Amino acid sequence: MRKIVLAMLVAIGVSACAGPSATDAGLCLAQRADVARLMAALEAHSDTPDAVGDAATDVVIGFESGCG
Repeated sequence: MRKIVLAMLVAIGVSACAGPSATDAGLCLAQRADVARLMAALEAHSDTPDAVGDAATDVVIGFESGCG
């Protein structure tokens, strides 16, 4: 699971610049700390069930592509 999460985080850096995004800067700023904690938790807990880890990874990718 940890390898998948790390691979997805690397992909964020590549895909985040691929297209335009319409975001509210205040919303992005307000969520940045929460998403950072989520990323850290995913990396720290390799025993996270795949269904939870996959959904959480999707949230991180969506945040980074819209707010990154």
